[in-house]
Amino acid sequence: MSVFRGGTSKRTSGAISLMVLWCLAIPQAALADKVDPDSPLTTDQQRQLRKAAGYAKKGRGDKAGPLFNDILATCTDLPKCMAVATYTEQYGHSTVDARKAIMQKAIEMCRTHEDYILVAMASRKYECYEVTRQAIQHLISVSQTIDQLTDLARKAIEVSLTDVAHLAMEKEYSLVKTVPEAVEYANQTGLMGFVDLQRKCVKELIDDEPSTHQLCLILRRIEPFKIKDMNRYLLKKALDQAGSTEDFSEIWEAARRLNQKDIFDLAAFRGKKMMLMKRIRGDRQAHTERVEEWKQGQDSSQQQIKNQMGTGDSSLPSGF
Repeated sequence: MSVFRGGTSKRTSGAISLMVLWCLAIPQAALADKVDPDSPLTTDQQRQLRKAAGYAKKGRGDKAGPLFNDILATCTDLPKCMAVATYTEQYGHSTVDARKAIMQKAIEMCRTHEDYILVAMASRKYECYEVTRQAIQHLISVSQTIDQLTDLARKAIEVSLTDVAHLAMEKEYSLVKTVPEAVEYANQTGLMGFVDLQRKCVKELIDDEPSTHQLCLILRRIEPFKIKDMNRYLLKKALDQAGSTEDFSEIWEAARRLNQKDIFDLAAFRGKKMMLMKRIRGDRQAHTERVEEWKQGQDSSQQQIKNQMGTGDSSLPSGF
């Protein structure tokens, strides 16, 4: 089941951030004696939570646990679960089991992409790592297209889940099939700060291209990434692949543009050498053709003389 679409609006992203901040920050009013009117919990639930928190504060997890469980049973949506979780955070070991139960129910109530991001972040904060793993696995598994995975990565970065974003972009790379897609992927990973994925993509893009001309075109596309060693790596491969004066001319121009003087000089040398060799081969070919024409002319003249002698042509000098 697809739980989200790519291209979510800024308003949705802002709502996620606000929800995260609300759920993960413990309002002082929530722990005060008075009822918090902004809480998603009912007045009775808040009263019961204060009672449970009182036991937890005294280290009476045996008393607090059943109360938290009873309240949890009355939670009908994700915001309520997350609000209950905030009450358990500051009481350490005495509420560990309650937190695990709350986060497990929270993930069962997730319905949207944003819900799973929220639960992944909260469960990590509350050290419920199994729930974190479940949320991350779900987020990655339901994202099946390049757009969905990019959208997931961006939202994960917004709430500091960089490892989720990295996993999403790793999966996205397996869907990249064309050069334009690879260039866009390298651009996106660079913007997200995933230099390892960007470099991997650029290197494989270079390694997979056998044409010097195409390599020089790719260079134009990757120059904005400012990965100098990859630019040089491409130029050196282009030199190895070059097979014409046009190839060397393109490399010469690219090396001049990137201020790679040694490659610039080498491309110029090899290009001139190839031009000289072509000229020498052309001169030799022309000389060979002229010699061949002369030989054919000589053979034709000799054959004509023989033919005339054989027919007794009187026009031929007798020698007397």
